[in-house]
Amino acid sequence: MKGKIDAIVVGLGAAGGIIASELARAGMKVVALEKGAFYQPSDFLTKFDEIRYYCRSAIVPHMKSDPITWRPNKKTKAQILPWASNTLGLGDPFQIPPSIGTGGGTLIWGGAAFRFREADFRMRSTIIERFSEKALPEGTTVVDWPIDYKTLEPYYDRVEWELGVSGKAGNINNQIVDGGNPFEAPRSRDYPMPPIQRSAADRLFVEAAKRLGFHPFPTPTAIASVDYKGRKACTNCGFCHGFPCHIGAKVSTYDLVKAAVEETGNLEVRPFSRVFRINHKTGKVKGVSYFDVDGKVVDLEAPIVILACYALENARLLLVSGINENGQVGKHLMVHNYGWFTGVLPDFVNSFMGSLQSGSVIDDYTSELIPDNDEGVLWGSPINTWTGDFQPIETIRGLPPHVPRWGREFKRWMSENFRRLFRMYSQHSTLPSHQNYVDLDPEVKDPFGQPALRITHDWTEYDAKAVEFFMKIKREIAREMGMKEWWEDSPTPKYHVTVHDAGTHRMGLDPKTSVVNPFGEVHECKGLYAVGGGQFPTLPSYNPTETIFALAYMTSDHLLGRI
Repeated sequence: MKGKIDAIVVGLGAAGGIIASELARAGMKVVALEKGAFYQPSDFLTKFDEIRYYCRSAIVPHMKSDPITWRPNKKTKAQILPWASNTLGLGDPFQIPPSIGTGGGTLIWGGAAFRFREADFRMRSTIIERFSEKALPEGTTVVDWPIDYKTLEPYYDRVEWELGVSGKAGNINNQIVDGGNPFEAPRSRDYPMPPIQRSAADRLFVEAAKRLGFHPFPTPTAIASVDYKGRKACTNCGFCHGFPCHIGAKVSTYDLVKAAVEETGNLEVRPFSRVFRINHKTGKVKGVSYFDVDGKVVDLEAPIVILACYALENARLLLVSGINENGQVGKHLMVHNYGWFTGVLPDFVNSFMGSLQSGSVIDDYTSELIPDNDEGVLWGSPINTWTGDFQPIETIRGLPPHVPRWGREFKRWMSENFRRLFRMYSQHSTLPSHQNYVDLDPEVKDPFGQPALRITHDWTEYDAKAVEFFMKIKREIAREMGMKEWWEDSPTPKYHVTVHDAGTHRMGLDPKTSVVNPFGEVHECKGLYAVGGGQFPTLPSYNPTETIFALAYMTSDHLLGRI
């Protein structure tokens, strides 16, 4: 791009893809630096390849090129993620940061598109009002958000209608609607599309949940259930989570970026560009330095720089650039514990078909709706279902302990049960605390000589109790569905990266206790923005992506002077 650059966007995932496109369409000259490729539609036509995308981690970070280390506490020496450390440096895509390249994690996400609840924005106040301040675990740094649900509701609506989300509303302007989520916060209108096609297993779950007194509703999903704004309706191909969509039914910011490049002339994407430093002086951003595709150092200047990488990488870039006057960068790390529960249904339900979101959710015990309990669990979770999208290799890695991984008995079990699988999971948020954080590893570096990020995180007794509380409910539902066999993940699993990691550059109004303001601008460096899940002061139990989209639209409006 010749001439003056108005803004640099680093990373073209959920947040960066929206912001770069919005700024370019408003007439600003934008250069986007993306660590991965600038994909073309033809790259996705032959995507039905579990070896390529799952086993070989084709479009997600590898620990050899993008190392991350982990330790349970500061007394233990960190090691490169042990659950992703093998000869090739590959890991389960659910347990490492999301994909790189235009679209980022939105290329391969499952599409769950939840709004946060009203209470999720005031978690600290809600817990204290309900249980008292003494109930909070020692060392917890839980706070309220500096914005509320009403602030984001117009942006949630914009996400659902501009990008396209399928679902069924349960509360329109405080009027409860049959078939939707009766516990959701009020919304201004329904979803633009009906829910995606229900799987065969969903009927069994819905009937069982209702018999037990729960209120199931279809999972809101950023996948087209009908043709919508040029996107084709889902074909139920069964290769959804972990895979790009070959017909474009699934929302991805890749499509926004590609269209903005072609239609505006204001957005230049520079693929295979690895930013290694944010340049700044006297409290003002100057630009960035990056390695180009040939490994040469390039300095790029602009009055606005938007860090829109994953929460972990945003924190690493801030730290390596010396932007951390108040010591808050990298603090308050939060992750989800999924509490996986998998079982075998009595009849075939063809669990290899459709999206993993083609089932229903129960929200009866989500967030502040958690019932009184002796375990001391302070914040609840939805119970989500995984009714389709079971690929064979991924399934094999999660078989029950008694089933061998090869031989006659393995073949018999798979032939009898693969088409009858069903999964439930919850999403328990670690409460932000002083003991969970990220910083720079003093020893491990990437191939370019840059320090790796070091994660310090461990599951607590509180985390385990929260998972077990909901595991009891899953067992009750499983029995009601007629399951004879099921198996459960550990309440303290081996992974400590969950693709929902958040909080590493917390938003707030006080520059002493937060990193960015509600629009994502870094307090100590004017013109520098750090956006995405790292902004979250707390991590609710819902998937974070729709809220990341909503915050990105809000930041775009701020940058364009619309707020």
